[in-house]
Amino acid sequence: MASKTEKPMASAYCTVVRPSNYLDRMFYIQHRVGAQSNIILSAHYASASGADQNSLPREAVYSAVRSVIAEYPELSLIGVVEPLGKKGHHALRLAALHEIDLETCVEFRDDDEPKATPEALERLHNEWDWTAQQFNPRQPWWKVVVLGSQQVVFVYHHIVCDGRFSQMFQRQLLAGLNSFDEHQGPSSKIIKIDPETVRLGPEMEKFTTSTVSVFWIIHIFLSFVFLRLFLGSRLLFTDLPRAKPPAKFALVDALPDERTKTRVATLRISAARMRRIVSVCRERNATFTPLLLSMMLCTLACDYYPSAKVGISNCALDLRPLSPRETESSRSAKLLQQAGGHHKFTWLERCRRIFHHQAWSQNGHGEPDAKAPKVDIDAAWQLVQEYRASLTKGFQTDPSPYLQMIKAGNNVSNDLEGTYKSNFPLLGTHLNNSIQLSNIGVFATESNGGPWKIDDMSFSAAAVNGNLSYNISLNTIGVEGGDTVVNASYEDGILAQDMVSGILEATLERIEAIL
Repeated sequence: MASKTEKPMASAYCTVVRPSNYLDRMFYIQHRVGAQSNIILSAHYASASGADQNSLPREAVYSAVRSVIAEYPELSLIGVVEPLGKKGHHALRLAALHEIDLETCVEFRDDDEPKATPEALERLHNEWDWTAQQFNPRQPWWKVVVLGSQQVVFVYHHIVCDGRFSQMFQRQLLAGLNSFDEHQGPSSKIIKIDPETVRLGPEMEKFTTSTVSVFWIIHIFLSFVFLRLFLGSRLLFTDLPRAKPPAKFALVDALPDERTKTRVATLRISAARMRRIVSVCRERNATFTPLLLSMMLCTLACDYYPSAKVGISNCALDLRPLSPRETESSRSAKLLQQAGGHHKFTWLERCRRIFHHQAWSQNGHGEPDAKAPKVDIDAAWQLVQEYRASLTKGFQTDPSPYLQMIKAGNNVSNDLEGTYKSNFPLLGTHLNNSIQLSNIGVFATESNGGPWKIDDMSFSAAAVNGNLSYNISLNTIGVEGGDTVVNASYEDGILAQDMVSGILEATLERIEAIL
């Protein structure tokens, strides 16, 4: 993180290879001011043959991480701050480290339980790495933490990659572990990076930094302004205490007591139950993502906020299908961060009519009263189908509103100070009083004859400061033949743990009720 006096040093350990875009600047600022710490994707590794082999050899882990970096040298990217000609203004550039020292980014915590429990996820989320005080010229903005010799946790700064890539990371790591030759000697922990392999081609760089007029999205902002003006007290989560504001942006990191603290609640859905859910989704021309969001909105409307009029929900999306195709003739530098988002307003009275105003979370059993009226199953699936249609429409429209949102953000300001002053005040208007879902999907278990397999995964994003973002973030992933894991992250001191767990359990009960 170079300032004006550090610029000569920066060229000694890294090379600027890319400009930043709106999302890069937002993720950088959010981490810097203590608003969000990291993202996590964890995988449990087990013997593929059932043999009594339950400890990943350290050299195998180092070798596997080396193979991931060889496949994706973009993992060397960090953010570098450079002064602009305008006094007090700084640009964010993306630079490739010249070397990565595996000793700085691979940790072995042998005494920890090899499970991604809510407590383990919370501990990792509340470790704030990659600050100026911790600077190391060979340390990337991610790390691999091995818990109990079996649970491999990929922890990363959101500027490095998105959730979809973190799944690719674990797949490449698995391939590296299964190709490890235990008879080979230990390799150097220092990995050299050629910055030119990370530099984007002209078409891809233009794609990620291009701009459109903010008038493309002004109607979205105005819709949120009017919604809050006329229905501000009739939205979700209006009864919660206000979060402490994040630190004011400067070229110094937030103090420890200014950083957002993450809490996590977890819901597991068994493979058998998930197969039934997916089967009915296919029959109803629906998918799990809109089903989960719709039923959570119904739970909030019926159980917790019976007077709320509108529910705001957000869905994280993988925008790779909308990006330029990479050339096949040679290895092209990749964008590891291609996430976007979709927001939706839902009239909550529809949710209450579906379940006849039943409050399942609060009857002590998390299930409907036997005497209650019958659930309107067709109306429930119509709600889910409409949600799915709204998600797919953005991919079918040209130009895609998902890309236009990012391009309009690129046009607001190209420096950190301008981004902070122009965009941060708007984030709460757009995202407060809402829920968010990021569903990575199913990790396919392919037999490759190696000694290791992945039999469980867990995905979790640290909570974002409540002044800037949603109140509950759902992060979902499953392994073929195993459980689907739903992690709900929320800000400590704002929501109660039993409330979040109750919402998750009642949401699953409502899903079951419409199958």
